[in-house]
Amino acid sequence: MGERTPRRDRLREQLSHDIKRSARRLLVEQGPSTLTLSAIARDVEVTAPALYRYYAGLHDIVRSLAADLITELVEEMRSAVERRPPHDLAGRLRAATYAFREWSVSHVVEFGLLFGAPSPEAGPAQAELAKDWMVRLGGVWGPLVFETWRRQRFPVPAESGMPVDLLEQMSNYREAIGQPELPAGVIMVFLDCWRQIYGAVCLEVFGHMGPAITDHEPLFRTMVDELLARLGFPGRELR
Repeated sequence: MGERTPRRDRLREQLSHDIKRSARRLLVEQGPSTLTLSAIARDVEVTAPALYRYYAGLHDIVRSLAADLITELVEEMRSAVERRPPHDLAGRLRAATYAFREWSVSHVVEFGLLFGAPSPEAGPAQAELAKDWMVRLGGVWGPLVFETWRRQRFPVPAESGMPVDLLEQMSNYREAIGQPELPAGVIMVFLDCWRQIYGAVCLEVFGHMGPAITDHEPLFRTMVDELLARLGFPGRELR
């Protein structure tokens, strides 16, 4: 009996993986509206009720799939960062930013699930998904921005000049990410940079700049140059 348990666990793990792989394929090839328990069960050749042995329901499958997608994206970004030497913070920031864009434009449907409008398929998991990707993507960019500030003290807004409600939110955020010693202005610059990157990628992925912009690369490159300059990198370090 003891030898059967590992095998059973492996089979369970494999089917759990197959269920998520099927959900992703249906999502990408046929669209979110086709993502149902019946369709997934048919694809993996089990009955729909059998899926409940592995997941609590469709929302749970989508939540688990989304977590895998975030992991995939974060690994792409970290891999890009690690290809640059540790002292090259400008290069690492650029690498992380471009990796985010490249994954996003080549995985439009998956991007929509993670970053688009609330999805009926995600259901109550949507808020959890948003929190997860904010924390995990911030875990790639944040340390690079914070290390940059510690090295070269780029200009940041003074806390004394911030509206009280904004200062409170920046203070709460730095506590949440375990950086209580950072000035709130550093957090504000970091979040503002992320807002611009995210906004630019969303506009490109969802086609909201066409037909005015047919090639987003020059515009994106210029924006990244400007953000790096804001973080105190001279022109020669921007490439």
